[in-house]
Amino acid sequence: MNKYNLITTIALIILVIGVPVYAVMEPTRMEQAQADLRQEFVSDAAVIYVENCALCHGAAGEGIGSMPALDNDGLRTADFDTIYKTIARGRYDTVMAAWLQDEGGSLNEYQINELVALIRYGDWSQVGEMAAEQGLIPPTLPVPEVDEAFLEEVSALGPEGNVWAEGMALFANNCTVCHGVNGEGSDIGLPLNTPEIRATDEAELTRIINEGVPATMMAGWSNALELSEIESIVAFLQNWDVIEGAGMVLTPPEPIQIDLNNPEEVLALGERLYSTICATCHGENGSGGTGPVLNSQQILTRNTDEQLTSTIINGGRRPNSTMPAFGDRLTMVEIEALVDYLRAWEPTAPNVANPRGTAQGGGPPWAQATPDANNQVSPQGNQGQGYRGGANPDFQRGGGQSSATAVPNTTVDQTQQGPALSFSGEVVSNEGNMLTFRSDADGALVDAMLGPPFFWEANAIALSPGDKIELEGFESTDHMEINWLTNKTTGVTLELRTADGMPVWTQ
Repeated sequence: MNKYNLITTIALIILVIGVPVYAVMEPTRMEQAQADLRQEFVSDAAVIYVENCALCHGAAGEGIGSMPALDNDGLRTADFDTIYKTIARGRYDTVMAAWLQDEGGSLNEYQINELVALIRYGDWSQVGEMAAEQGLIPPTLPVPEVDEAFLEEVSALGPEGNVWAEGMALFANNCTVCHGVNGEGSDIGLPLNTPEIRATDEAELTRIINEGVPATMMAGWSNALELSEIESIVAFLQNWDVIEGAGMVLTPPEPIQIDLNNPEEVLALGERLYSTICATCHGENGSGGTGPVLNSQQILTRNTDEQLTSTIINGGRRPNSTMPAFGDRLTMVEIEALVDYLRAWEPTAPNVANPRGTAQGGGPPWAQATPDANNQVSPQGNQGQGYRGGANPDFQRGGGQSSATAVPNTTVDQTQQGPALSFSGEVVSNEGNMLTFRSDADGALVDAMLGPPFFWEANAIALSPGDKIELEGFESTDHMEINWLTNKTTGVTLELRTADGMPVWTQ
């Protein structure tokens, strides 16, 4: 066989094998090529959107006021040509201008094609992040501004208009964070602008707002609002359809532009976010409420910026925690600004004995356990230790000590409430009967109760910052209860519960 025949034969073999292989691989190659083009178009379009469109449609496509949201399934599945023509030519009799250069706009056909790809395929949360990185902060969890002229129009709607206006203003300033500007609800609050809410009894709505709803994010507002103010909110909720029918709607604020290189502007952003999102639970200036006292040395010196950031993103890590996760609701720029604002308190933060506090759901763990309706605790004859007089039995006017002797009531079932958990770690602090240690497993800070104060004062073992410890316990509402603890640095072990789970201080 001469060399030409050999070359021809090899070429034929390549064609016979290569063409079918190419044909099989071609669809996959085409799909990947199209995916790459979509990625390129969306990436370019995000920049165009932030620079030209975000001020009207929101930094994350969420819509502002009467401007429609672009982050919705209806647009994602809309016909390509319809979206293209809307951007290119604008919408007649609306504020939507034409953006194609041939129509008097500033964008070419290629750029409009990119914007269509963004609307159909883009991840709007990432667009919001990009906008935030350029200092364009979306109105996250917005508190709409309600001016006097607007409220006067609401007041003129009927005999109860003044009450509706007051309720609308209170709702705007206190409720939109969880329930949405127009009562549409969110992942942490139910929709309120619904026929079901309007049909609910007025007294029942008042009770819910006043007392809150256990085991949900709905806290009681009795300490923050007067009863008359709560009743005004109820009147507004039950007549919201009438108010909207007259064209009176709450409008979210527009995005704000800040200089991320200016520390003062970043701190101001953090302060706005805190007052909007956090103050309801954590109190004004971090003073505490249904959530812990954040403006305290215990919180700020024991938690790094990364740990504060993680808590904001992921929510409370403890069982029964009502701290929601804000990772899907805030951009990283906003979270970092919020952490910077909290950190600015540290130089002057007070030392708070119990930053969680009884006002934040504290109290002894045996009183915090979830009640069991099928196993209620019954008084046992005269064994109870209640004092029949009107004063503390351990205090007498003459300064002498009472002769009464406290006898622990062993009839109450105080066995552990959850599965045993084992830890090893390092002591961070030991204040009174509250131990804080850093877990070796994940570096998280864990609070553990060392029994009631009277027991710990009499039975304390040395626990100093830096000591290595091992322990077993179980989760309570906002801390851990300990079964036994060993200080590996000193070799001392303390048993706090018996083998059958009974606290040793009741024996």
